[in-house]
Amino acid sequence: MKLKYITTVVAIACGMFFTSCVKDLEVENINPQDLSDFNQDYIFNKIYSNLVLTGQTGPNGSSDLDDIDEGTSNMTRLIWYLNVLTTDEGHCWWNDPGIPELNHNSWTNSNVLTKALYYRLMFGVTLCNFYLDSATGSDAVTLQKRAEARFMRAFHYFYLMDLYANPPFLTKLSSEKAPQIQRADLFKYLEGELLDIIGEGSGNEVLADAKATDYGRADKAAGYLLLARMYLNAEVYTGTARWNEAKTYADKAINTSYKLCTTPKNGFSAYQLLFMGDNDTNGAQDEIILPALHDGDKTQTWGGSLYMIASNMSDKMREMDLYGATDENGDAIKGYGTNQAWDRGVRARKQFSQVFFGSKSSSAPSGLPKDIVTSAGDDRAIFYTTGQTMSIETESSTSNGLVYMKYNNLHADGTSGHDPSGRFVDTDYPMLRLAEAYLISAEADARLNDGTCTSAGIERIKDLRKRANVKSSNKYDGTSPEALTSVTLENIFQEWSREFGFEGMRRMVLVRWNRFAGQSDYTWEWMGGTKAGTQFDKRFNIFPIPDSELNANPNIKPNYN
Repeated sequence: MKLKYITTVVAIACGMFFTSCVKDLEVENINPQDLSDFNQDYIFNKIYSNLVLTGQTGPNGSSDLDDIDEGTSNMTRLIWYLNVLTTDEGHCWWNDPGIPELNHNSWTNSNVLTKALYYRLMFGVTLCNFYLDSATGSDAVTLQKRAEARFMRAFHYFYLMDLYANPPFLTKLSSEKAPQIQRADLFKYLEGELLDIIGEGSGNEVLADAKATDYGRADKAAGYLLLARMYLNAEVYTGTARWNEAKTYADKAINTSYKLCTTPKNGFSAYQLLFMGDNDTNGAQDEIILPALHDGDKTQTWGGSLYMIASNMSDKMREMDLYGATDENGDAIKGYGTNQAWDRGVRARKQFSQVFFGSKSSSAPSGLPKDIVTSAGDDRAIFYTTGQTMSIETESSTSNGLVYMKYNNLHADGTSGHDPSGRFVDTDYPMLRLAEAYLISAEADARLNDGTCTSAGIERIKDLRKRANVKSSNKYDGTSPEALTSVTLENIFQEWSREFGFEGMRRMVLVRWNRFAGQSDYTWEWMGGTKAGTQFDKRFNIFPIPDSELNANPNIKPNYN
């Protein structure tokens, strides 16, 4: 199965799980018992497509969620909003509903974006529950698919645990109002589920071995990595650190048949291949463990990877030789692979730029991404800096803040994207990729050894820096991978940003390091709504349960006031 070649089906199974009755981000209320037949393949595909697709008829029309722009309701776009715009990485100057409050860490339980992600995640849980209630065969194919549905349910519940702490909880369709589960209890449930489906429990519903199923479907490596991510953040979720387990399962993921993408192609760096329109075939697929699949012709959405690309671009960039790559004829590959340019709506905050140019830097060299990666001495410094200031002095000024051009829809071989109109993109969005396991392993190693990596942890960081082609002339520490002899927790904190910048993970890192809400030691531009950065209350380490859910279900209590 390759989801990007299978169209979505009618949204089902929502009315029996969601409790909201108000016309405010409700999910389409279609009772699964009204369907004459259960089509196992259709519903299985819909579970995966919830990562990308937003409705039933394409990029807009017949949306899964009401009362929000359909493209904005895309799951990956919403995860990105809540984990990047609230942090030291990205800032968006648009005044679309909900965005300024994320920029300034001042949201409430009626924020349209925090509410939309809550319901999008719950919608995914319900799809999984419907599938698991209905797909009851005992053949090997069904057992594996049931394991995948359980993984995807755990994946959705993981984000609910991380973002909202204490969500409603059901593992079967029910007409009863869902009870609320506490964060530590949800962690324990997810731990048991994941251990079971990777084959370390007593069940017979087990994920396929790494890379033994189709690209785009969850396998044991996905289970290992999600467990490692959970264990790394266990102290946040449960109050008890689990560094040993984090390292164990990160190393299990590393020891599978997945491998870092290390071979450049046609002038594109190995790192850049991970975020391009052919990342399902250009070698990046060996590192991407769980992608949100995109196809510009068959999975059209105004969210997902199109948002990651177009929100950073301006019209003039379309004809530029941005990356210094050439096609098979030796001609420069120009532009970024889509005709969409959304006026540099998203720019990098100064603190993110400084992890590449030095903590005391106030400006960057002027140039295109191909120039800046050379100047910075790191292939991950994919910035457009011409005419841009490093600092965001005026939030609405598109020339304030460097433009981070990590994502594009170009194909490394120079071929065109799949959408004949040139709008929608083929770039699969990496939800889980192997490099995360390297950083988890290194961080856990350092935390187990008084804040400094052993030789094993140092090797993990070396591998990532080698792939990023880090030079001894880099602007942040002047150390080549080969010369790296010591790695501290502070080094790893910066490495998380360099390796996973703009991938929707930064808030999670900041919370784990106590550098998000409720502290004043670490600040960033426009934190708390002021240019210099202002502390905001510790309750903002989680997002509130939406007001519509609280009004509809008496079992659900506020997770903060």
